[in-house]
Amino acid sequence: MNIIYIGKINEGKTTALKKHYENNQVGDGFISVKKMINDRVHSYISIRLSTNDEKVILMHEQFFNKDFSVAGKIGPYIINLLTLQSIEKSIMKMISEHVEPIILDEIGVLELKGYGYDYIFRKIINSKSQFIISVREDLVDEVISKYQLKDVKVIHI
Repeated sequence: MNIIYIGKINEGKTTALKKHYENNQVGDGFISVKKMINDRVHSYISIRLSTNDEKVILMHEQFFNKDFSVAGKIGPYIINLLTLQSIEKSIMKMISEHVEPIILDEIGVLELKGYGYDYIFRKIINSKSQFIISVREDLVDEVISKYQLKDVKVIHI
């Protein structure tokens, strides 16, 4: 069963994905955690659930000092190309090893435009691997339509 956790911004979607993994101890994937400096968002850290390996996936432009190769930009956030490629490689391995469910936080505006996790999420769907994703509630219908998702359980946070 494929699951979509939905909620508003900062409503606990990432926490729900993490708790789902911790409670069930099956599958693998990535969550993104906000890193703050004082009261400002510095970056988002991608954390692999099975290893707790952490890498910067997004960095606010005010803090960016050409620390990494750029894959693109969403709002004020710069996307780390190497982290994105590492996540894609890890998920391709999960698919080939039949690790399920594959957890991905989150599918949103960037993916709807064909960027970010769009490529790897399509690979997950095409492989017929079970997945659990998070989506903002105002985007869930658009995500379901774009990716032609069927037989998904939607859980509101």
